[in-house]
Amino acid sequence: MASIKQKRKHVMDELKLMYNELDPSGTNTKRLLDEWGKLSDEEFAKKFEEFLNDDSQKGFYLEIVEFERDLNLSNVLSCAKKLNIPLFEYVALPHINGSTEEDVVVTPEKVPVGYIHPKRMQQLLIKKNTGSISISKRNQKTGQVIGEDKNATNSNVETYSMVATGSTQGLRELMGPRADNMKAKNEMYNAIQRDGFVSLDELSNNQEDKIALNTMDIYFMLQGLRTNLVYPPEVFPNIKEEEKARN
Repeated sequence: MASIKQKRKHVMDELKLMYNELDPSGTNTKRLLDEWGKLSDEEFAKKFEEFLNDDSQKGFYLEIVEFERDLNLSNVLSCAKKLNIPLFEYVALPHINGSTEEDVVVTPEKVPVGYIHPKRMQQLLIKKNTGSISISKRNQKTGQVIGEDKNATNSNVETYSMVATGSTQGLRELMGPRADNMKAKNEMYNAIQRDGFVSLDELSNNQEDKIALNTMDIYFMLQGLRTNLVYPPEVFPNIKEEEKARN
């Protein structure tokens, strides 16, 4: 049976390895040693036992500072590899129609797996701490989510931020198949269910399929204005040119 010293060494070696890989600056490793390294073996064993038995203790935290010591994917992959933690696995999908207990649908490719730590939404009132998990309730004029599903929409500020940072592909997704383009949305769902993944390049991206643009175009038409929001200008003949031709 391993002694307290051996157990402590094993635990500290694993934690130091994790922090050194995730934060090469050594700042988090130093914080770990300041908190746990100066304890005696008996104090360490008692404190660690309390840590494991306390439900309020969620684990060891990584402190980062944006633009100074950020967490990046390459460090995460390196850390997971050295600690033998699988980040990609085949996932069973028993909820898919047609799945049976004997023949469950499984993703054709390995997909990212891990714990999701949801952060409480920042609201003025504490009771407003829920998020939407459905996108079924939609405004028929705009195609946008409404009611209790409204939280799932992408806000104007988030859209401005993506425009400012040049996140073209993200905007293409969030304002296309993830928004009011129902044709592309159905194509996306079908591809994911059939292949387990989808590429934006495989989806149709036609202006006439976007509900909000069609609605806005109709509003302009009702005011006697023609736009190119949905159809290019050549679709509508120029009225002045028509009048000249008749005269």
